[in-house]
Amino acid sequence: MGDAALGREPAGRAGAPAEARYYAGAGDEDILRRWVEAAGLAHREFHLTRNDRLQWTPLPRPLAECSVALVTTAGVHRKDQAPFDIHSDHGDLTYREIPFDTPADALAVAHSHYNHTDADRDINCLFPLTRLPELAAAGVIGRVAPIHYGMMGFIPDGRPLVTSLGPLLGDRLRAEGADVVVLSPG
Repeated sequence: MGDAALGREPAGRAGAPAEARYYAGAGDEDILRRWVEAAGLAHREFHLTRNDRLQWTPLPRPLAECSVALVTTAGVHRKDQAPFDIHSDHGDLTYREIPFDTPADALAVAHSHYNHTDADRDINCLFPLTRLPELAAAGVIGRVAPIHYGMMGFIPDGRPLVTSLGPLLGDRLRAEGADVVVLSPG
């Protein structure tokens, strides 16, 4: 239930986007509660998906011997691929494969739910594909995985992400030999 439904004036400046009105001096728990309420009002399909148990997997070997892959929910894709659907009320549950040797200037961001100005200038600030070979050359990681993945993180109902897309990408990453996955949110 939003502020108006509770008989309160929304916090923040008038005319600000709903999400901006909920960050006016409240504590973290209150901010999250208000964000969930706002998301539910703005998106009929919104469903908060909870992770009831963290599935920790220890490294199979030292990081210097591991293959490392990147997965981002920041909307990163190659410029020669279709951008993510930023207009759908349901989000976009597709993914884009990004080969390890993709140059930084061949990548773009399609996402409308965060400010990606810095990433537009330097994609490595959220998808450090250029940095991985440097880490491999320095012996910090064993090697760069052959394929990395971009998704759009705006998915109002996360259940399909948990039940289908997540497991699909997990299987693909394992088949491609990735030992470690660095998740970069948008």
